[in-house]
Amino acid sequence: MTNATVDPPPPGFVPLPESLAGGFNLASGGFLVAQKAGALIGGFRVTSACSNQAGFCHGGKLATVCDVYLALAVVFAEDLRDDFLPTVSLTMDFMAPVAQGAWAELQADTLRITRSLVFAQGLVTVGGVPAARASAVYHRTPPGRDSANTMGAALRALL
Repeated sequence: MTNATVDPPPPGFVPLPESLAGGFNLASGGFLVAQKAGALIGGFRVTSACSNQAGFCHGGKLATVCDVYLALAVVFAEDLRDDFLPTVSLTMDFMAPVAQGAWAELQADTLRITRSLVFAQGLVTVGGVPAARASAVYHRTPPGRDSANTMGAALRALL
């Protein structure tokens, strides 16, 4: 499969603006977001650009997407005023290969928020079947000067 023959995403998914997840996330192919039952859902189509030699999604792509997505999902769900959540720890469990052409969907849960840390977990599923599990810890940063213009507010405006 080439990138020219990629199926479109499911309805409701939109690309993230570069201001929310630019840099390395975009260089790795990025991901899309949607809102479902009040939660931020992530997803991406596995293309040849993010596949390994066996034709499956590279674990590094899955880890990158999970890292960025989990932070955004927590900020969205909890309306945190943090401008940026640097990763302290990210653990991945790869449960099944994700084939080229598959739509990989992400969902997240906030486990705990303290004064300085955020704990989250998430699943990557394909057709409702778990393919990877992620667990992350993020460091909370002080809110910016314009705390009304947060990542969560930007995501809500996008969706």
